[in-house]
Amino acid sequence: MAARPIIKLEWTAWDKILEGLGFLAMVLLLVIPIYYYPELPDRIPKHYDATGQVTAYGGKGMLWMMPIIGLITYTGLFFINKVPHIFNYPTEITTENAERQYRIATRMIRTLNVIIVYTFLYTSYGTIQNAMGIQVGLGKAFMPIFLIALFGTIVVYLVKAFRK
Repeated sequence: MAARPIIKLEWTAWDKILEGLGFLAMVLLLVIPIYYYPELPDRIPKHYDATGQVTAYGGKGMLWMMPIIGLITYTGLFFINKVPHIFNYPTEITTENAERQYRIATRMIRTLNVIIVYTFLYTSYGTIQNAMGIQVGLGKAFMPIFLIALFGTIVVYLVKAFRK
């Protein structure tokens, strides 16, 4: 197998928008728990079932799990996106199709990053609202919306990747 071309992709306006949305969500994911932490009771929801109902409680320190995991995920996907030549692709990468395939793949990673960070943000905020007695659960639509957004993005990517 020949070495894949290493190409530095310039960000399009859409790429910048996606990165901005992801960064905004990451900032909120860190700031919102700081703001609400002093007001929270000692026990907060720590787990939800597929219907969005609380199934377990833990200490309020658990609130930091979402920001920590979100920051690790966001940062990891941000930096891995800088080396698209190492990704796995559903088609062979050639000099002729490399830029297109890399652009489609990096856009998918950016989109997934935004979806994941906003999911963490929603879950973190929902946990705060549940702990304060303002909200009950995350809502029945939470899991279907998340899964449709996640897998829908992957399907759109695959369709684009296989097009000539």
